Formats: sequence, structure tokens, C-alpha cells
Amino acid sequence: MQVKNFFSFIHNTIAVSIAAILLFFSSCKNDISVVKSLTIKEKSPTETTTKMHLYFSEAGMLKNEFLFDEMNKYETSETYSEYPKGLEAHSYNEKGEREVTLTANYGKNYEAKKIMEVKYNVVITNHKTGEIIETEHLLWDMDKHFIYSNTQTKQTKADGSIYIGDRFEANEDMSKYKIFNPKIIRYAEE
Repeated sequence: MQVKNFFSFIHNTIAVSIAAILLFFSSCKNDISVVKSLTIKEKSPTETTTKMHLYFSEAGMLKNEFLFDEMNKYETSETYSEYPKGLEAHSYNEKGEREVTLTANYGKNYEAKKIMEVKYNVVITNHKTGEIIETEHLLWDMDKHFIYSNTQTKQTKADGSIYIGDRFEANEDMSKYKIFNPKIIRYAEE
């Protein structure tokens, strides 16, 4: 009798264990989107970098320089890098002379789209001509080598003349640009 009770106990224990395991696994789903939503906040950066100063060169010649105090990279449905404390970018000519400087208080780089967006106190200085462009919002299409702003834009020429326009378009080296619907604010006498 004792052996029969022992085997009956083992049999019942195994049956209960199998039932519990089947019940556990049949009610458990591992939906990766649910797991991610529980473990990763939507607005948490996957990478943070502080106080960075980058140099980009071609054939040993300095082409661009990029500075920022903080960069946060987000890997969501659309991967992007954010520069919440602003950024500064410089381009150089073949002689190593600074041609264009861009500064802004905020930036965002959409990696897949190859679009850079800068906002708040955006200033572009063309060191070749001495002209300064100021706006509050600017987009740079890296594939098309094209920058533009659909917000009010202020142009200060080297002679001190000031123009205000509705929007702005330029190639990325600022050698060709256009201010739309310009209105002269101040004209410098020659």
C-alpha cells in the first residue's frame, strides 16, 4: 500500500505540475511592444553625450567643425539626435578658412531622413561676404544640400543694411540664397 500511495502521490504531483505549467504558459504572452513599453520610456534617450567638439576632414583638410554641450539620441520609430542646449557648426574652404558659421539654441537631427532642424535664435554668418542671417527656425536637407526657413528672416549685409523677409532659401555653403518678400529696415549710405 505504501508503494502504491507513493506512486499515486508522484503521479498527482506531476499531473498538478504539468497543469500549472500549461496554465502558466497558456496565459502568458510576450508581446515585445508591451515589454518595451514597460521597460523603456518613450522619451528616454538611448545615448547621451556631453561637451563634444568634432572635426570632419576630407583628404586631410578640415571641412567642418561641430560643437555642442549635450546630445541625446532617441531610438524610437524615427531615430533622431536632439541638442537641447544648442549647437555651433562651422564650414571651411580648401584654404582652411572659416566660410560659414551656424549657431542655434536647439537642434534636432533626423538620421534616416537626413534632415537637421535648428530653432531659437538661429544665426548664420557668411564669413566670405560678412552677411548675417537670423531666424527662429531653419531646416537643412543634407541630401539636397539645401537650407531653408519658412519663418521671418532678418538679413544684415556687410554694409549695415538690414532686410526682413517672410522666408529664406539657400544652398548649404550660402554662396546662393534668396530672401522672399524682403523689406528694407535700414539702408546704409555708401
